[in-house]
Amino acid sequence: MKKRLEDMTVEELKKELEFTKECLRDAEELYTFTFSKCSVHIGGQQAMAMHEEHEEKCREYREMIKQIEELLRRRHVQED
Repeated sequence: MKKRLEDMTVEELKKELEFTKECLRDAEELYTFTFSKCSVHIGGQQAMAMHEEHEEKCREYREMIKQIEELLRRRHVQED
């Protein structure tokens, strides 16, 4: 079971923040590769579904980053 953000220590929050930022970067790189550099044909409906899934995943990552940064600010901690 994963710890709630509010129950994490400052160090755990910093690690979670870095991990979440890395996940967001990976998702964006994979999406860019799939739709920019990949020569495989993807049907319109499948492409739309993949785009929507990508957007939702990125929204979740950004929201998590925002929550973690807010918790760190409340604890008066500078992010690296």
